[in-house]
Amino acid sequence: MRIIRSLPIQLSALLVMAGLVKVTGQPASNTFLASRELMNIKRTLQDTSHKSFQGTYVIAYNDGTSNTLHYHYRVCGNRMHVVSDDSSEFIQSGLYYLLLKHNRQRATLSPPVDVFKYLLQVDIMGASFNKSYVSGMAVADTGGYKKLSYLFKPESPYRQYDIIYDKTSYLIQAIQYSFNTTGAVAAPAGSKMPFTVTISFGNYRVGGFTDSAFLTDSYFIWSKGKAGMVAPYTSYQLINTLNR
Repeated sequence: MRIIRSLPIQLSALLVMAGLVKVTGQPASNTFLASRELMNIKRTLQDTSHKSFQGTYVIAYNDGTSNTLHYHYRVCGNRMHVVSDDSSEFIQSGLYYLLLKHNRQRATLSPPVDVFKYLLQVDIMGASFNKSYVSGMAVADTGGYKKLSYLFKPESPYRQYDIIYDKTSYLIQAIQYSFNTTGAVAAPAGSKMPFTVTISFGNYRVGGFTDSAFLTDSYFIWSKGKAGMVAPYTSYQLINTLNR
């Protein structure tokens, strides 16, 4: 197993680093440059190497509450296998996207999704998203990292979206975005809005698993045109959203 980069960076350190980018890095408000950087980040994530890494998601609400989840990713191209500590599991082969909710004994079979879009949580590359909400993009440089930021229109529910990444390897180190359903209007007192999502990534490694990580036969099989769960998941309710 070859380690690309193993970063025991704590969430607080990433937030400090993001703040330093704002202070010391003069953002280049160049949408073309930022778009090119974004494509480099996407190509790095979805190359043909067998890449594993970890992610910590922290959702902080306006009322002072928060929620934290941990994920372990295995990715190769547009295939992935993700395990979460909320008892969820996601397996995507070249043909299917299977979501397992083990605590509910429920499975959902869907068409494949874009792995990069899945990781980013928000469809920042979508034409509708950009047309409706985005006013521009910027890139700031500090030390070994860069921060790619989306700039939003006043009426957008998104107030911030930043990607912090290694300027050499283009591996994502953190994502932070904030959301408010009322846009530029202040949220009512006691509301959970706006909320901020901070995702830190680390422990990037290449190797240690094979294409078998993306196989779905150990979860369900097709029989006479119908998908059915196999042992030990036969008690799971399977929801098939495919057109078959």
